[in-house]
Parts: sequence; C-alpha cells; structure tokens
Amino acid sequence: MEISKQLKDEIWDYCRANDISNIDEFMIKVLKQGFTIEKYGSTPVPTIKENIVEKIVEVEKVVEVIKEVPINIVDMEMDKKIKNYIKLAELGEKKLRECSDLSDVLRKELELEKNKNKRDLYGE
Repeated sequence: MEISKQLKDEIWDYCRANDISNIDEFMIKVLKQGFTIEKYGSTPVPTIKENIVEKIVEVEKVVEVIKEVPINIVDMEMDKKIKNYIKLAELGEKKLRECSDLSDVLRKELELEKNKNKRDLYGE
C-alpha cells in the first residue's frame, strides 16, 4: 500500500511532536480505528459502569430427627398438632430448597459478571 509523501510527512511530524517511537505500529493502530469508525459510524458508544454487588445468602440447614415412641392412647388434639407440625416442617424444607436454588443462581450470575470481557473487536 502506497501512502502519499505529504501524509507520511504529517504522520512523522505528529509522531515526533508526541514522542511516538514505533511509527509503523502507530499507523496500524490509527488505520484500525479509522476502519472501525467507517464500519460502525462515529457515534460514541455509551460507556457502561460496572458495579459488582456481592450478595451473600446464608441458609440454615434444619435437621429433623424423628423418634418413634409407642403410644397406647391416641389424643385427637395431639394428632392435629402433629399434622400441623409436619405441614410446617414440609413448608420449611421447601423454603430451604428455594433458598439453596437462589444461592446457586446468584453464585452463577456473579461468576458471569466477573467473566465479562469489556474489549472491542481489535482487543483494545
């Protein structure tokens, strides 16, 4: 590729004035930037500020130990209380699974945010 003498002189003058020692590398960089502007337009791309928020979800594990004790006389009111207790225990177990699933989702989202690459197509 041939570059006019006038353009070469202007580039050399600019590089000397700005203490740029590797002129060939500078010319390639400027060529890439110019091509990107030609290809995508000169409208500036809005910058995205990255705010990493780390959320820590603490989950308490409830361990239920069931001991069977033989009872001769069954109290109906006690039977209702036991059924309510079982319903509450099942509900608590369901909520615990939901919290655990949410914790996994948040952990994966945090990893994705950390791994985002903020470079343009030329690696700049």
